[in-house]
Amino acid sequence: MNLGAIPRRNSRRFPDKPALVFEGVSLTWQQVNDRVNALVHALREMGVGKGDRLGILMHNRFHYWEVYWAAAKAGIIVVPFNYRLTPGDLEQLANHAEIKALVAGEECFSQVDCLRERVKTITIFLGIGKGPEYMADYEELVTTYPIKEPIFEAEDHDTFAIFYTSGTTGLPKGAMVSHRNLEANSFNQMIADKSMENDINLTVTPLYHMGAVFFGLTYHYLGCTTYINQRFDPKEALESLSREKITVCLLIPTMLNMLLNVPEFEQYDLSRLRLIFYGGGPMPQSVLEKAIKQIGCGFTQGYGLTETLEASFLVSSDHVLEGTEKQRKRLLSAGREAVGAEVRIVNESGIDLPYGEVGEILIRSDSVIQGYWKMPEVTAETIKGGWFFTGDLGYLDDDRYLYVVDRKKDMIISGGVNIYPKEIEEVLYANPKVLEAAVIGVCDEMWGENVMALVVLREHTIATESEMIEFCKLHLASHKKPKIVQFVDGLPKNPSGKILKGVLRDMYGDEKKV
Repeated sequence: MNLGAIPRRNSRRFPDKPALVFEGVSLTWQQVNDRVNALVHALREMGVGKGDRLGILMHNRFHYWEVYWAAAKAGIIVVPFNYRLTPGDLEQLANHAEIKALVAGEECFSQVDCLRERVKTITIFLGIGKGPEYMADYEELVTTYPIKEPIFEAEDHDTFAIFYTSGTTGLPKGAMVSHRNLEANSFNQMIADKSMENDINLTVTPLYHMGAVFFGLTYHYLGCTTYINQRFDPKEALESLSREKITVCLLIPTMLNMLLNVPEFEQYDLSRLRLIFYGGGPMPQSVLEKAIKQIGCGFTQGYGLTETLEASFLVSSDHVLEGTEKQRKRLLSAGREAVGAEVRIVNESGIDLPYGEVGEILIRSDSVIQGYWKMPEVTAETIKGGWFFTGDLGYLDDDRYLYVVDRKKDMIISGGVNIYPKEIEEVLYANPKVLEAAVIGVCDEMWGENVMALVVLREHTIATESEMIEFCKLHLASHKKPKIVQFVDGLPKNPSGKILKGVLRDMYGDEKKV
């Protein structure tokens, strides 16, 4: 199904129901569909049509979904940009995607001025807010053009969006995500979440990121109401969850950890919250257990990449604190395959490994992309025989629960032995003095690599390097314990909150202390 059918269908089923709410502005499904249709007609009159690329550069706001749906109806390919990128990075991506038109929020107008000078393929600019003369006024377009339902141009297998995967070196890869990819994932998500049409979703993750998009679409399909926060702030998120009686929300692990550490956490009423969906990075077991106890709602974890969407789910019934050893261990897993997905574990020769053995995770589903934008060689290396090679290491147990051990590139090899940082980080997070932790491999002339831990302590606590090493030694085999512990004020993260291991390796990778 073309994703543009979502507002059209919901305008018939729930015309007066709030669809999008942002900073005091509430739009019904009928209003949203009318505005989307007007935008389609405006874009087509400007000469933006099927297959053209339309960039989006703005903070979270309801307009984001209007642009997504208008592009879907028109067959235009959207390219959402991370607004925190440097002008040089934005220029590189916009040129690579050959953007024809750009929609921007007023908070990003200075960046647009730079792009206008550097990216000659962009000939059409739409601005939300009072912009320079060369920008068409977005609000004027959606309130003056016809609202008649346009003819849909895109089929479900056509590319809906190019999502550039985050990277610390080189040009990020543009994942070409189709309408079908997102539709298939939404159905898998609905089953895992037991989604309902009376759910109320809160969006606090950035809408240029795949996580906010796939989770939001799941509930849009059902005609649910979505509240949107411009950015993530833990206290503001708690206020929204409480005030708006939110029932479902996507949080990545670092966000959930920040919520739990808000001093006034107990003052907020989260009684209507029935589900927190988490993913996008490793979830320390200690943080998850604390969240289950303190919040008391259901939890679902999803595992996947931008290129695959969700391949497996650890559903609410699997989040057991007081159960058998086997049940408790599952809290460390990524759950079992989604209804519409398959997972394999293979060795370096591509041969399937038995249960319990660590290898590369492969995924096959209708949610897997067809390839990368203008990168046929990379596509051929990554997608083989219909299977996506994730670059993640993991294993399946005999109940087919998937355990993601680590990224291939994050694995540490010390003295010829494979060490997985995620296992060490789990132990560090269990220390009551530790707020955040990241483990990397650093160069060592004798062993090849040593284990280094970067630790952020909780406020008003003091710890020593030897104390942290001894704590790890109590819970890990001796060769896995950190050889080096450095205390830092914070860890580098991307805008969605994921810790950037590549940046840490660049900063500390030449450390040779034993």
